[in-house]
Amino acid sequence: MENSHSRFSPTVIGIVCVFIGTFCFASKGIIIKLAYQYGITAAPLLLLRMLFALPFYAAVALWIHAQKVAPLAKGDGWKIAGLGLLSYYLSSLLDFMGLQYISAGLERLILYVYPTLVLLMLAYWKKEKITGKTKIALAIAYSGMLLVFIQDLRLTSDWNLTLLGAGLVMLSTIFFALFVVLAGDMIRKVGSSRFTAYAMLSACTGVIVHGVTLSDLAELHQSNHVYVLALLLAFFCTVIPSFLMNKGISLLGSGKTAVLGSIGPVITLFLGALVLNEHITLVQLLGAALVIGGVGLVTANK
Repeated sequence: MENSHSRFSPTVIGIVCVFIGTFCFASKGIIIKLAYQYGITAAPLLLLRMLFALPFYAAVALWIHAQKVAPLAKGDGWKIAGLGLLSYYLSSLLDFMGLQYISAGLERLILYVYPTLVLLMLAYWKKEKITGKTKIALAIAYSGMLLVFIQDLRLTSDWNLTLLGAGLVMLSTIFFALFVVLAGDMIRKVGSSRFTAYAMLSACTGVIVHGVTLSDLAELHQSNHVYVLALLLAFFCTVIPSFLMNKGISLLGSGKTAVLGSIGPVITLFLGALVLNEHITLVQLLGAALVIGGVGLVTANK
């Protein structure tokens, strides 16, 4: 799976994987907000998400094991499990909780600060240089994001809840950026599919243990609408993008993957208009153009 031949360059494949994965991830906030309309809260929705996703990851892990791959080096299994808990358990739980208090658009704005955090972590931790081109691209993209979501900030009526939600999502963002940085070397070492399957099994276990021990299991009894949304959340917004994004990290590196993911808020903007009937203004369209331009600057001539 990891070494299949293709007429496309690894860079092109990586970019396609990141863009498709980003689209799937960008849909997450929309689906969560739709589910919240039926009265479900963060913890049981996250539990349903991982319960539905678990069989897919278990199947891939069993398939990989059947290929008789080399055993993991000593300690790598614990590292992969820890990275899974850091990202799709702890980071996801904080994100789901934050979405109870802020809009999907504002959540995307905060969550997509992570490319900057990733580049800063790489610069100071791994001594990777941030090029002038990347700095310009980030400046353009984040200027666009501010324009895209400035109206969300202006229309906020309860700043206490907004600050609580924003703080939770910001913590989620920090943990996810840390995951992207730490996962890069491990993904290249063990392979993206193997890493994803094992890390996500760990994350699913963490979420299920959390749900069983700390949540009221009666909250899992929901309408069929919630179950359908949770299944979409599990497969379309979790399983598919987790494999694609980790493949992108293995081919492009953590830094470029993070910057390419900056287009996520723009995708959420248009999905919000399409699904939630949110109005798109001229200022938001200008912001979207800036984000696309910034991402395009990173991918040009690669």
